[in-house]
Amino acid sequence: MKNIKIYIFILSLALTILSVFSGCVFTENDIPPEDKIVVNIQLDLDEDIGLLLTEWDINGQTGGSGACNADRSMLKRDSSNEWEFDRVMLEKPANTYEVKLKFIVVTEYFDPNYDFDYPDEYKKPMNEIAFTAKFGETYYVTITGGHQDGYQAVLQSQE
Repeated sequence: MKNIKIYIFILSLALTILSVFSGCVFTENDIPPEDKIVVNIQLDLDEDIGLLLTEWDINGQTGGSGACNADRSMLKRDSSNEWEFDRVMLEKPANTYEVKLKFIVVTEYFDPNYDFDYPDEYKKPMNEIAFTAKFGETYYVTITGGHQDGYQAVLQSQE
């Protein structure tokens, strides 16, 4: 009988802890739109590409991210992607946010890696775009060109 009471106590304690912490889970979907800077990237390319890498700098804080298809297929030449930066990622809050984005096309599909470690002959960097951003806003970039003549990123005007 004593073992059953201990077992019930431990089970009750575990369920209590589980229920308390289940309400504290923080997911990407929990971040409200007003706490994000969103960049809609429209591809207008001559051919499909393997990966689209993004090197970013926001007020001196830097990082990288990328886009690929989960099924390992090529990104379609006329597809669109979104790049997002969440306020919770900021190391230092500020009044204005100077955003610099440098896109790199990887012309063939490779399994994604965090170091952007791909053969140089497949990596095609393009011009950097820069703008002052506000959280809660969406910005639009078009990437044009192709493997033969190179790629170019253009920030669309905010009207």
